[in-house]
Amino acid sequence: MRSVTRNLLAATGLALALGVSAVTGAVAQQVENLGVFTDWTAWKGSDSNGTICYISSQPKDAQPTNVNRDPIHFLVIHRQGLKVRNEVQTLVGYPLEANSKPQAIIDGKGFDMLVDGSAAWLASESDESVFVAAMKAGRSMIIKARSQRGTDTTDTYSLSGATAAMNAIDEACPPQ
Repeated sequence: MRSVTRNLLAATGLALALGVSAVTGAVAQQVENLGVFTDWTAWKGSDSNGTICYISSQPKDAQPTNVNRDPIHFLVIHRQGLKVRNEVQTLVGYPLEANSKPQAIIDGKGFDMLVDGSAAWLASESDESVFVAAMKAGRSMIIKARSQRGTDTTDTYSLSGATAAMNAIDEACPPQ
């Protein structure tokens, strides 16, 4: 688990995904929109550790519809200063049940996730490259999670444009 980046990303991920400036502690985040690629947007920003590039999207469908949630986003993150690539994160819009096991499913292939507050990350860093490859080849992605209150939610994302958005952040934040 990439615990070094967890708290910062949870606090700033949504602001960066939305393309606005955010302040976390004394660190200001300035964000540049690298482009909108169908259903995905690419972003570039920085923090005290260096350049950060993200792709983000919101679900096409979020069930159940009668649940009050903060904005829902899915992100793939490159953090150049920490030599982190393809970190997969979802912000589900509510506190997750602490010991629950969210799952990301791309065209039927499931990936287990770990919970941290209202965010979840892939359970295994070794799955990140495989996951991103599946996103690029896939048509849709489903995130299944459970809230602290026991509500099961299902968020469905289109993967149209994910490859182009990933290519944009790969170019903007090349490996160092």
